[in-house]
Amino acid sequence: MKKLLFTLTLIGFINIAYSQFISYPPQILGGKFNYKLVFDQEFYYPPEAINSKSEGEIEIKFTVDIDGKPSDFIIVKSVTPSLDSAFINVVKHYLWIPGTHDGAVSAMHVGLSEKFKIKKYLKLIKKRGYDKPSYSFTPYNSSYDIIDFSKIETPAKASYQSETINVFKFVGEYIRVPEAALKQGIKGIVELEFIIEPSGRLSNFKALKGVGGGCNEEAIRLMRMLDWEPGKVNGEYVRSSYRINVNFGNTRY
Repeated sequence: MKKLLFTLTLIGFINIAYSQFISYPPQILGGKFNYKLVFDQEFYYPPEAINSKSEGEIEIKFTVDIDGKPSDFIIVKSVTPSLDSAFINVVKHYLWIPGTHDGAVSAMHVGLSEKFKIKKYLKLIKKRGYDKPSYSFTPYNSSYDIIDFSKIETPAKASYQSETINVFKFVGEYIRVPEAALKQGIKGIVELEFIIEPSGRLSNFKALKGVGGGCNEEAIRLMRMLDWEPGKVNGEYVRSSYRINVNFGNTRY
């Protein structure tokens, strides 16, 4: 019995010691959905890289700090300097969930790679309807800093079919409760947060409170149906957060 007790105690000590060194790496907020959304919206293949038919895999390393902001980029595997920079510019748009070490949020190094093909990019242009991502709202702040919606001096405005609208009224009119939610009797409120870029494009969606049954996706679809004029600070259009509650089960707003 003493031998067994000693063994269990030793195992417990080893587990405790091991748990003190468990690390969880940083993750892109929203995973694959936000990765593809932002990449497809913001990536721009430099003309010189297209003209020289430059293709291949780019691998980068960088640091994600405790606030989830990427910095200190290093090119591990290059194609051309201009294409490398284009990839890094896209990565700067992502919000990250910081990594943890021993239960504490920590700055960590991250590796990321992507394969680039001109033919694939030309298909992307056709799908999204533009080549170089435009910034039609000027003057705008070109930094990647995010201004909290509570600190915006001139709030963002939404429009639909060229008419300025009340977002809640729009949601009440165009919301479609997903079939899966209807079948399962799912009701509730989706608390949605996202970023309005200085370009007016939306990125980095996050369900602060999800419902399931396709309701989170429906809330995102509704926001992406709208055209957005970004918020302003000091006379400049800025990158800012936006939050909204979408009610499934009682669609009166």
